[in-house]
Amino acid sequence: MLFSKIHLHQQNYVMTTKYLIIATLFSAMTFAQTQTDSLKEIEQVNILVKKKLLERKADRLIFNVDASIASQGMDAGETLANVPMLKVDENLGTVSIIGKSSVNVMVNGRMLNLSGTALLNYLKSIRSENIAKIEVITTPPSKYEAQGNSGLINIILKKNPNLGFSGNISSGLTQRTYHNGSTNGTLNYQTEKLSLSFKMSYIEGAKRANERYNIIGASQNFSESTRKDMWRNLTPSLNASYKINKNSEIGMEYIYGGDKNGMNILNTTRNISPDLKETSLITNTFHREQSPTHTFSTYYDQKLDSLGKKLSLAGNFFKNDNDTEVNFSTLTFPENTVQDVKTLSKVQPQIFSVQADLELPFRFGTVETGAKFNQFRNSADLKYLNLENGEFIIDETKGNQFQYQEENYAVYGSFAKNFGEHWETKAGLRYENTVVKSSVNNFSYGQWFPSAFVSYKNEKNVFSLSYSRRINRPSMSNLNPFRWYENPYSYSTGNPLLKPSYINNYELGYTFANKFSTSIYYLKLKNAFGQISDLNDKAQIGGYLNYYNNDFYGMNVSYTDTFFKFWEASLTLNATLQTSEIFEIQADAKKGKSLSYSFNNTFMLNTKKTVAIFLNYDQNLPNYNVNSYFHNFSNLNAGVKVSLMEKQLQINATVTNIFAQRFLGDMYYKDNSQYFNNYWDGRSLRLSVNYTFGNKKKFSKKNINFEEKDRAN
Repeated sequence: MLFSKIHLHQQNYVMTTKYLIIATLFSAMTFAQTQTDSLKEIEQVNILVKKKLLERKADRLIFNVDASIASQGMDAGETLANVPMLKVDENLGTVSIIGKSSVNVMVNGRMLNLSGTALLNYLKSIRSENIAKIEVITTPPSKYEAQGNSGLINIILKKNPNLGFSGNISSGLTQRTYHNGSTNGTLNYQTEKLSLSFKMSYIEGAKRANERYNIIGASQNFSESTRKDMWRNLTPSLNASYKINKNSEIGMEYIYGGDKNGMNILNTTRNISPDLKETSLITNTFHREQSPTHTFSTYYDQKLDSLGKKLSLAGNFFKNDNDTEVNFSTLTFPENTVQDVKTLSKVQPQIFSVQADLELPFRFGTVETGAKFNQFRNSADLKYLNLENGEFIIDETKGNQFQYQEENYAVYGSFAKNFGEHWETKAGLRYENTVVKSSVNNFSYGQWFPSAFVSYKNEKNVFSLSYSRRINRPSMSNLNPFRWYENPYSYSTGNPLLKPSYINNYELGYTFANKFSTSIYYLKLKNAFGQISDLNDKAQIGGYLNYYNNDFYGMNVSYTDTFFKFWEASLTLNATLQTSEIFEIQADAKKGKSLSYSFNNTFMLNTKKTVAIFLNYDQNLPNYNVNSYFHNFSNLNAGVKVSLMEKQLQINATVTNIFAQRFLGDMYYKDNSQYFNNYWDGRSLRLSVNYTFGNKKKFSKKNINFEEKDRAN
């Protein structure tokens, strides 16, 4: 089992958060009257401009948030779940394109470089009222990093022409097995030249997980872990920009992540050897982690003429000092012995990048070109200690030190041209050269990444054809040869010999009347890697390996419309057929068919559209993939949304995963079969309150690409 990042719980937080909600309601009521007139004017302007819900461009699908009733009064995570083709899974901590793998998320073109719980928590701090549109880029152009499996999501925030102060404060309570609380606050200030934004986020809570993993072969292993994940995150951030003159601007952003995490785990393992000798292990684990992070980004933009030519320079720096202590005590039967073990680890990833982009619009077309350099460095030290005679003694055979450095050099160029009112084209080429030096091996490789797009549109129809080549490099945790122990025998580890995988994406898309959208796609995945488990006597060992190729053929269909002026419905359907080739392991590839769908409904209960209920259902039917079989999984969410005080005050109540579904799967190898059955506390009751004051719209700020930071996880 890989230990995931989780956070420290404090019992008094729930009462504190309740008082914050009451304070928010009180301050909102006292402030409301001074804002009513200006907000009515803003709403009158918005009513006059009816936006299209969906728009198809040559290289992306655009979802206009203001045109969606279902997306009002929500956070960014909930809004993404309303976008056709997208799925937000809080159990797995993923945002993905339906039928494909997880995607990277950007805000105003800046890569968030967050994953799992950290990404979902960040999205909760962005309100849908501040989002102009969401772009789904399934085949990214050459301007963007070639890293990533299946595409990008770009959240475009609204621009605020008003000057002065604005902001919002929100509080939320979530009841799973344990209480969870969150508080977010944002304060913005803008003059004609200076823009400042300060944001503070505090999240604290806990979650129960139950994971069962069985391996059946010549030896048999039956493992079950019941885990309490705890977290406490304090994340302040500062964003500033200054317009030097009408043609140039400079800016910066600093984010501090003060994460304190913890896990309490009870694991029971029953092992049956080939000679039918049975051993039972009961392990109590206490995992405590501090992981402070620092992210600093800066940029400079220079307009070169009045036609739109622009030079952009940017730099990024990221550092994490992760310090983890794990204590576990194992009772073994029938020997009736106790073994106490401690592991101490220090992991210090560091990333630096600089880039330059040049945009050159001409009468004959638009040329974009640029260059980028980024460097990954990681220093890791793991110590394994046994308790002997009341003193912990280092076991040199199980410790590990790992040094890793990776440098990427990239250049790109693209050309875009429109032919009349109907045809839009774009083509580009990116070259990336990578040099790797580590404690284990040194190597380098260079690759070309082409992309091409063409679209045709008339009054109601838009056709598009796109292609791009991508690369998926292993993350630091995939590469790190650390052994993360579950008990004195079983562990998970990374593989420093992992190679990147390559993806070719082809897609044919069609949109009708800005409501119906469909796409047919083909994805070829080469040299893919993943985690596999094996059984060696009592030891269950998990590791990463390049072991398969995949060919995906898929179709995605979505339709979103409003009926009777009070009911907005969205239906999405995805079907795929995949074939696989397996190497390096003894397993038979399975031909896979998959079918999934989602049906989202929002009902407005009054003419002012300030009270709404929603009911959303999605289902993944049983399917094969490579050598795995995934069982049926369905999810039902429901809730109510209330907007008060000219929509400055938003109150939401939501029940998620009403069926409390477990995630089940089987994996088949020639010498054993493996089965997992997991539940991650998905059923929850949530209450959230958000109050916006001052200027209603979020002011415009420059965001900086830092696309590689997520590989530090």
